[in-house]
Amino acid sequence: MSELEIVQWAAPAAQALVGAMMGDVWGSVRDRFTGILSRRTESASDVAEELEESRQRLLDAEGDEETQTEVMAEWRSRFRRVLTQNPALLEEVRELLSEFKEDKLAQQKYHVEQHVKTSGGMVFNLGSGTQNNSVPRS
Repeated sequence: MSELEIVQWAAPAAQALVGAMMGDVWGSVRDRFTGILSRRTESASDVAEELEESRQRLLDAEGDEETQTEVMAEWRSRFRRVLTQNPALLEEVRELLSEFKEDKLAQQKYHVEQHVKTSGGMVFNLGSGTQNNSVPRS
């Protein structure tokens, strides 16, 4: 599996995770996310505790976009590491996203805003829903 393919799945997985944490579906997906993310050297109980800490942080922030962005970045990195170390988990991530995106996560309302700057490089922006992209002229 290429690094690009890993990035393409880690970002929406983190986005779905954060959306679930902030919504009513958390109880039904928490164990699935824990199972995927604990396939590294960490114990499932440690991962579950970290997930709950992140969820509480989001709930305490009451929709603060900066907090959402930080939590999403943390878990996107975790998904990247897990998928890099165990590429076979990609199919499980795909299944999880497919199941909950249509069913439950689509019902949740969350907002993600990304601000990216580059100087002579390439930027990959992956997401779902309405995306508005602009490129300022130099």
